Amino acid sequence: TSKKNLTQRIVIANNDIVYLWWTFPKKIANCLGFTIHRIVDGIEETKGLYATVGFSLKDDPRKSPQTTDEWPIQSYNWKDLYAPHNKKVAYRIIPMIAKNNDWMNLTADKKQSIKTDSIIRTQNYGGLKIIFNRGLLSTQAFARKDNANLDEKDLIKGTKGLISKPGNIWRKRLAGQMLYNINEFFKQKGKFYCALYELSDTELIGILEKSKGAEIILSSSDSNEESRKILHDAMDKGKLNVYDRIMSSNSIGHNKFVVLVDNKGKPKSVLTGSTNWTSTGLCGQTNNLVIIDNEDVAKLFLNYWHKLYEDTTDDGAALQDKTLRKWCRDNGTDFSINKSTDLGVWFSPNTDKKTKPKNITAAAIPVDLKEVFDLIKAAKKQILYLLFNPGSPSIIDHVLDAAQNAKSKGKPIFVRGAVSDAQMAKKVTTNIISKDATLPPDKYQVTGVAAIPGSFSYWEKELLKLGFATIHDKVLVIDPFDAKNCVVVTGSHNLGLKASYSNDENMILIKGDNPIAKAYSAHILDVVNHFKWRYKLQERLKGKKGKALEESLTNSWHDLDESDKWMDYYYKSNGDLKREQLFFK
Repeated sequence: TSKKNLTQRIVIANNDIVYLWWTFPKKIANCLGFTIHRIVDGIEETKGLYATVGFSLKDDPRKSPQTTDEWPIQSYNWKDLYAPHNKKVAYRIIPMIAKNNDWMNLTADKKQSIKTDSIIRTQNYGGLKIIFNRGLLSTQAFARKDNANLDEKDLIKGTKGLISKPGNIWRKRLAGQMLYNINEFFKQKGKFYCALYELSDTELIGILEKSKGAEIILSSSDSNEESRKILHDAMDKGKLNVYDRIMSSNSIGHNKFVVLVDNKGKPKSVLTGSTNWTSTGLCGQTNNLVIIDNEDVAKLFLNYWHKLYEDTTDDGAALQDKTLRKWCRDNGTDFSINKSTDLGVWFSPNTDKKTKPKNITAAAIPVDLKEVFDLIKAAKKQILYLLFNPGSPSIIDHVLDAAQNAKSKGKPIFVRGAVSDAQMAKKVTTNIISKDATLPPDKYQVTGVAAIPGSFSYWEKELLKLGFATIHDKVLVIDPFDAKNCVVVTGSHNLGLKASYSNDENMILIKGDNPIAKAYSAHILDVVNHFKWRYKLQERLKGKKGKALEESLTNSWHDLDESDKWMDYYYKSNGDLKREQLFFK
């Protein structure tokens, strides 16, 4: 915050994007938006960032994309997808002024410009690597690819072909740095112990085949039929060992981790996260990958691998017996990763019973989720999350309670989230509105997923998903700007009770690492804001088809406003900036 002009600005980053939020204390007269100039290692670029939506498509002769100098941003947040990696990057945010609403002749008001702090776009965080993919198919870049005119059935088939083919440009773009990091992980010398839920990606299967003696526990997912045959053939040739782990109908072997053990038999590193080893997991869902270079953590994960191995019968049936459950319950552990970072680790199943009871008492809360629920209860300023479908009860119930408690104390907290399950998203947002009366209503604080359902103005019809999940992350962030008390929860665990009772899972809690908490926040806000408008649009267009849909789409969208009236929404008494102020605190 600048005391001089009472402006605010935040810049946060991860390996994938740099994310900016800012405010001004009042409406700027004749401002048609903001241009953003990137500053790399102290040198300011002469042009603004890319922009793809402009003024009147009918009257503006300029084609998409332009820069924010020509097509300014009529918002108070933006993301930079093209910032260089591992360099100090800052941004200058400049109001663009138009006299007499002449949007073809904008003037940069440099006197009112604000500059952010510097940030580094990186995946490296002192013993931890944090990697996010770009697995969103509902984007304009993807909508405009060569086969965009196919009907939905053929489009899905064509898209699956694109993202499954090693070396394909769209596979590389959507997977981001995940493929590179998995390849690099397996280039290390040693032996690899894997516990995998889904394995069907050709390139990843090939990596395992070449890994010289990998030990693989492969769960009983339907998608593993072909990979199981390939790996068993490789085992017959002496290349690796694969152990089937066939789960009961109520359970899934949901892990996605690999432990590296060096040639001296010492555990060295762990690769885990939410990403299934499928083309869709890499490229068609939002996911995260975590690499932990810590011998103690690697040793614990290796012990868990052996417990899973011991818990499997000779014919591949998973027992999930009392021995495994007690071990998981007793071996939740905190590790010191560096001077500021603690890493908590939990494994599942960790309850006495194999299924959650109908009536949930305090005693029925699993040990891993009890810690998470307590952390949510202690949240002071912000709670952010992305979920696939955690079931009920889950962290969502406790986020609602935390919001209510904070409101009753006159200290409301900032809540943002997105879930793949549309009905769950609707229920959550309704509850937040009814409970958090201290803030202006925003029925999209927690959003579901949606895609643009037709073509209009600058927009093309989008593909939403290839399968069940769009958001596949299992991520919770608490108080990301609190250097001491910030927490990130991630891993394979869906953050609901069923996962702890019934599944093979791992959960990690990264505590006190401010840069990592901000990196996860950037990812969450990116996904939430991507879907928020699309979800609103979907709600508005329900039941409309054909010409009625086309007309409604056209009426629901306005190109860039040709006056400063676009700012009115933000500065009215129940405007969005009032809610966003909580994010800055």
